[in-house]
Parts: sequence; C-alpha cells; structure tokens
Amino acid sequence: MSEKIDQKEELENGKITLTKEEVNKSWYSWFKYCLTVFGYERLQAPGFILSMLPIFKKFYGNDSEKMVKRLKCHAVFYNTNPVFGAVVNGIVASMEVERGNGTEMTDEFINSIKVGLMGPLAGIGDAVTQATLPPIILSIAIGLSSGGSAMGAVFAVIALYAANIILSRLFYMQGYKSGREAVHVLLGKQMSRIQDAMSVLGLTVVGAITASYVNFTITAQYVSEYSTINFQEILDGIFPKLIPMCLVFLGYYLLKKKKMSAVKLIGVYLVIAIVLGVLGIV
Repeated sequence: MSEKIDQKEELENGKITLTKEEVNKSWYSWFKYCLTVFGYERLQAPGFILSMLPIFKKFYGNDSEKMVKRLKCHAVFYNTNPVFGAVVNGIVASMEVERGNGTEMTDEFINSIKVGLMGPLAGIGDAVTQATLPPIILSIAIGLSSGGSAMGAVFAVIALYAANIILSRLFYMQGYKSGREAVHVLLGKQMSRIQDAMSVLGLTVVGAITASYVNFTITAQYVSEYSTINFQEILDGIFPKLIPMCLVFLGYYLLKKKKMSAVKLIGVYLVIAIVLGVLGIV
C-alpha cells in the first residue's frame, strides 16, 4: 500500500521513479558483470555501464542520441571493490534518475563523485572481502572438512557467495537511498564546493596510485677517479618520483590530446624502455 502511495505522489510531482525491479536489476547487473569485461584501459567501466542501462532505457529508450551520451559519460576508467563499491553505483543511479527528470547535473560532477569514492571504498572493501571474511569462513570450512567431509568445501563456496551478494545489495540500496535524500542538497549552493572537494580527492587518489605503482629507476652512474654520481639519487633529492610523474603526464597527453589508443601507448612505453635499457640508462 505504501509503495502505491509513494508512486502516486511522485507522479503528482511530475517525476519518474524506478520500480523495485529496475533498481534490483541495476544492482544485480553490477554484481554479475563488474569484473566480466576487464581491460586496463577502463577496468570496471563496462560493468558500471551495464548497471546504469535499466535507468537509461527508462529515460532515454526513445532517444538514441541521449542514450549514447549517457553511456559515454560512464565509459571512463573506473576501479573499486566490487562489493563495497556498489554504494557508488547506488548513489550515481539516484543522480541519473534526478538528471532524467530534468535536474541540471554535469558529467564532471557525477564522475567526480565516482573518482572521489572509488579509491577509499576499494581500500576498505578489499580489507574486508579479501583479508577478513575469507579467512574466517575458510577456517570454519577446514574444521568441517577435517574428517574428510565435502561439507567444508560446499560451506565455503555458499558462505562466501552469500556474504558478497548480501553485502553488495545492502551497500547498493543504501547508496541509492542516501543518494536520493542527499542529491538536492548536493545540487544546491554547496554543489561547486563539493565538486571541487571531490575533484581534489580524486586527484589525490590518482597521485597516490602513480607514486605507488609507476616505477622508473635510472641505473646509470657517472664514475670518475674521484667520485661516483648516482643520477637517481640526485633526482630523488630534488623531486621524488619525478620521472614516473612525467610518464603519467606523457600518457595523459597522448591519450587525451593526440587520441592515441591505450594499446599504442603501451607500445610507446615499451619502445622507450627497450631503447633506454639497451643504452644502459635503466
């Protein structure tokens, strides 16, 4: 009865809302496909797009141009924990619903929310779903299988799957609910401040990833009768991780400005590495 009343009120206010089935389909598409099409150029972006399809079909099913535009908005690099990261899908889903109802919302704002949240949620989610839950469940499973029973293996598979699916749905629905309640606040006078804050957070996450995973070490040294000069130590003293940062900027320039594909960019870096290696610089 309450659902019918809510739907009636939303129709009276001139807004379209998602049905319970559509919300569930959006969540399950993320849970099922988030790691299905997995490439280094976009990582989980295809799974994210699939989770948004039920929303886009409802609002833009008869407008292919708008549909393509919304799909392209989310066809950017995205990577987070599949379970805890579902909260981001829920928040973005609520934002797309508001956008579909005519609320002005930029693509930059939506992507700032995604980039700002995906990193912290990945760290928390990985710690729980990879380092906390599996050891607990597997320790129980080992006890069940100690006498040669297959129940331990069955229990481990079912328990791990059940824990992930329950947590994923819980976080998605919480994100969708909180997003619907907060979206009008976010789009008020504080929108520009929040967008700037999320952009800074996103850049911080990207910077941390760059410093952690991009490595480039100059092994060449200048050796004389009186001293040995280590070029890498000099660079680290001036600006640690300077060359990795330059390589990231080079990749951004080639991808963004020159429209180079990720595969070609990998080829460019491979050639640079080979040449510098042959010359004995790295």
